[in-house]
Amino acid sequence: MIAKAFLWTAKPSPIALQSEIYCQTRDIFQVRLQTFTEHLEAKLGTGAYLVSAVAGEIGNNSFDHNLGNWPDMPGVLFAHAKKIVVLADRGQGILKTLQNVRSQIKNDREALLIAFTEIISGRFGEKRGNGLKFVSSIIREKKWCLEFYSGRGFLKLARETKLKITESPRVIKGCLAVLKY
Repeated sequence: MIAKAFLWTAKPSPIALQSEIYCQTRDIFQVRLQTFTEHLEAKLGTGAYLVSAVAGEIGNNSFDHNLGNWPDMPGVLFAHAKKIVVLADRGQGILKTLQNVRSQIKNDREALLIAFTEIISGRFGEKRGNGLKFVSSIIREKKWCLEFYSGRGFLKLARETKLKITESPRVIKGCLAVLKY
């Protein structure tokens, strides 16, 4: 499932995805996220809601920040198995989104750092932007792992370690997140 997400986001043209993992619209994503949460609750109890909150924040960002601006294929890849959730989109990516409100951001690594550490919204004029900071705090608190790719940037937040941002050998169209809980 992770390999499929990389393939989908790295190819110049999108490959076809199975309908079980492709959410073309937000309403499809929301229904699948709710179903996932209900199944997970039977295994994890109330902890399922934190997994769902992280997945929901990342998945909803795909729709919020690409509305009307999908370069080729709208929607989100949403897959999960054995304590791993994978979310990916072929949207604009973090850099282009944040450059809408802060044009001086130079590269994908800087954009990832800002997105995960500063209160900033990629939608001009909105007083929002806490979502990915919320995600970071949950990852640290629960000692989970998040790997997040956008463009040439790669962010890794593992358990209680310091945020690590490097150049990715893969170029991702949009964003790709792997949550291990």
